[in-house]
Amino acid sequence: MPAHSDAGSPRATAPAVRPRYLAMIVTGLLALPTVLLSVAIILVLGAWVGIWFVVTAVVVWVLFGVMLFDAAWFTPNRAKFAKASGFRRPIPPEDELLAAAWKQVTSAPGVDGWPYSLWVEQSDDPNAFAVPSRIVAVTSSVLAELDSRQLEAMLAHELGHHLNVDPRLRLVDTWLAMPGRVLWAVCRRLGRIAGILGPLAPFARLIAAVGLLPVVVIVLTPVVGVGAALLFVVLLVVEPLTRSAQCHRDEYAADRAAVDLGYGRELAAGLRGWAAETTPPLDALRDRFYSTHPPLVPRIRKITARLGE
Repeated sequence: MPAHSDAGSPRATAPAVRPRYLAMIVTGLLALPTVLLSVAIILVLGAWVGIWFVVTAVVVWVLFGVMLFDAAWFTPNRAKFAKASGFRRPIPPEDELLAAAWKQVTSAPGVDGWPYSLWVEQSDDPNAFAVPSRIVAVTSSVLAELDSRQLEAMLAHELGHHLNVDPRLRLVDTWLAMPGRVLWAVCRRLGRIAGILGPLAPFARLIAAVGLLPVVVIVLTPVVGVGAALLFVVLLVVEPLTRSAQCHRDEYAADRAAVDLGYGRELAAGLRGWAAETTPPLDALRDRFYSTHPPLVPRIRKITARLGE
């Protein structure tokens, strides 16, 4: 595969990485509600079911953390970790496309591409992932539909995630968020029932979510007291907001890295294509505050500003 031409593209430079200490402080503050929610979930269920549940849940939580760090950091087995994440090894000609694109992305001064492992998720949705243990994955549709320069832009963005967040910090975050993520996964699964309402589904989910908050207080008050019940509800409201803020912060940092690597215009062009799709107003409002990705228009604006255009 011939190398791409850099004509008309900004010169690639080493991405500007946020100071580690500052990133860790901000990340810690934004992660605090997640930690508190995880602890609160275990304590509330323990007060409801019994102390044996608390002991069992804590043991399982600790064992999960030990296995996570062992598989991803201490004695890394990337194949097992990648397959557990739903990825497969690239097959011909995917392996050649990925290798060539990755070589171009990591050719900037000060960037080392060898510690990373490239994988593929079989999916029709165009997407890419930066996973702990220095794994970078793209969906099969990305390899089938994007040209070389667009593929490189997507990989540059994912490399930015790895460069801007210490992998050990990512693992700690994954571990601490486990109880909360289980709770939200259950809530999302229950929320799918509203899908039978079609266009009214977002309104039904919003009404149900708001209406359930006082119900949670009423149900938990006899078990843990009114103060603890109110605190639990506050965490249910605040935690998704802070987690979304952290995700948005990481996405903007990854975008900046992609711009510094010389892929700002390609990344902005791809985002403009997605921004052209119509999103219902309520879904757009939800995505603004609760989505793992920031709205596309501000992302494009920040990219073009960094490009000086």
